[in-house]
Formats: sequence, structure tokens, C-alpha cells
Amino acid sequence: ERWGFYNRLVDAAALEADALDMAARIVSGPTFAHGITKTQLNQEWSMGLDQAIEAEAQAQAICMQTGDFERAYKAFVAKEKPVFEGN
Repeated sequence: ERWGFYNRLVDAAALEADALDMAARIVSGPTFAHGITKTQLNQEWSMGLDQAIEAEAQAQAICMQTGDFERAYKAFVAKEKPVFEGN
């Protein structure tokens, strides 16, 4: 929990604000890629390491074909914040 990667502890008084902030960050992100990530996490529970690595490679290849990936790449090169459109 100290890394804050998968879960973290939040004081009760800050819980609602923290949850709303997290929701806003997720919503403003690449929705297609988020969906693929969630699918991968659910499916990889029943995969071996080699199969999971291959599935991740395929998922990344699919995500790299989206308009959101192109927008993210252009924003990265321009050192700007990307604006995702969900495609």
C-alpha cells in the first residue's frame, strides 16, 4: 500500500475527495486502453507468465492503432497534456 500502485490507505475525511479525484483522472484518460487493461487484468489470473506476456504484447499492438495513441504520442513529443477522445 505504500507504493500506492494497486491500493492505498486514505483518511476517512479525505476519502470522498480522493475518490472523486481518482475518478476524474480515469475519465480523462484513454478509455479504450483502460478497458483493455481491465480485460487483461481479469484474464491474466488464469494464464501462465509466457501467455500473459504475449497477451500484453497483443493488447499493446491493438491500443497503438487507436486515435488516442496517436494523440498521446503527439502530445508527448510536444510536451503537452494529451486530450483523449475514446478511440
